[in-house]
Amino acid sequence: MRIVIGNLPDDVSEEGIRDALSAFVPVDTIKLIKESGTPSAIIETAMARGQAEALARRIDGRIYQGRALRAFVTVMDWK
Repeated sequence: MRIVIGNLPDDVSEEGIRDALSAFVPVDTIKLIKESGTPSAIIETAMARGQAEALARRIDGRIYQGRALRAFVTVMDWK
């Protein structure tokens, strides 16, 4: 399942995201998006939609390096 995490700091790294989320869930893959504006990340993890939505709610609003994170499960499961 894919979860999008937004409002990341400009100097964020894949390893930093993996470390920050290690208390919540093992992350299979991370894709950073730094093309325009505030960086975002798409994480993939092996869980059902309901579990992913619950995880996104736990992450949403948490402070990471001084920023309140935004997290949501994608509506469509694109390839």
